[in-house]
Amino acid sequence: MPVHSIDSVKSLRKLIAEPPAMMKKRLQSQIDDYCLTIIEHSSVCAVGFSDPNLDIAYFNLRDTPVLHAEGECIDLVWPAERNVPVALEQGLACSLYFIMPGIGFALRANGRCEVRGTAGARVLAFRAAALFLHCSRAKVRAQFWTPRAPTQPLSQAEGSGPLSAEALGFIAASPYLLMLTRNAAGTTEISPRGDPDGFVLALDSQTLLIPERPGNKVACTLINILSQPTVSVSFIIPGGGSQLSVTGKSWLSADQSLLAPLAINGKVPAVAIVLEVTRWRFVPCPELVAAGLWRSETHLRDSDLPSFPKMLSEHMNGRGLLGKATTLLVDAVVKHDLKNLY
Repeated sequence: MPVHSIDSVKSLRKLIAEPPAMMKKRLQSQIDDYCLTIIEHSSVCAVGFSDPNLDIAYFNLRDTPVLHAEGECIDLVWPAERNVPVALEQGLACSLYFIMPGIGFALRANGRCEVRGTAGARVLAFRAAALFLHCSRAKVRAQFWTPRAPTQPLSQAEGSGPLSAEALGFIAASPYLLMLTRNAAGTTEISPRGDPDGFVLALDSQTLLIPERPGNKVACTLINILSQPTVSVSFIIPGGGSQLSVTGKSWLSADQSLLAPLAINGKVPAVAIVLEVTRWRFVPCPELVAAGLWRSETHLRDSDLPSFPKMLSEHMNGRGLLGKATTLLVDAVVKHDLKNLY
């Protein structure tokens, strides 16, 4: 293990404190009204699978809405033009990430899925084990809703081992990624990371350094890496219709000399993920553009939804007195976090 690597949860917690006790309530096993509100207003759903050979997939919910969402069940239309991996016919652990146009916060869900039906009428049937509302910090840091200048059409190149010059260029222009991790039991977690363009540092053509900025301190992604180092990453550039899918082995570093180039506003992250690339490929994702994700006319206004503090508080504590009382505390925390992104 490299010097300054983090090899245990105990070591990690010396750098990232335990989360507030109330965060334990963030996980719910059933779709409540607020989960349903986010699902109904989302234009894109990202799906990550436990099989590291599968790329994170994006579903256009604007043109093909969710078929069914109730209890622990979420059914998505499987696009007719998309092949069905054999592994999905038997069922896999997977995670969902629902994105609402113009809105920073999101819904994350972990569980299992399988593809059912026949050609032309296939459904991705997802059964949730945990659903929770996720804050907007990654999108705010990345200025996610600002489309970047158009890029030249990308190849569909792929490779094992070192990244190509084109792939390194894509990473250097990307302000946002989704990362799929797995724990020792095989449960998956999909989590966003965002910062100014090119925030992921290429140490060489096969090694990437991904900063860990302040978050909710639950640190699911980092804890997963400690037990299962394989990760899958989807780099995207706002406004574009392609992703760079990268898979590799990862470990956590607290080496301040290594992390120093990742500093923003003079603040060096306490931890970073070191990713040694084993496979990469460009994947067309026309769904991102077709869903109108970066067209201002499709964007929701904050007033179209209940506030995030209200939704999160009542998602954790119900709509009684405790939920209402918690809203004030959560609101103060959210405002503080958005003023102190680093």
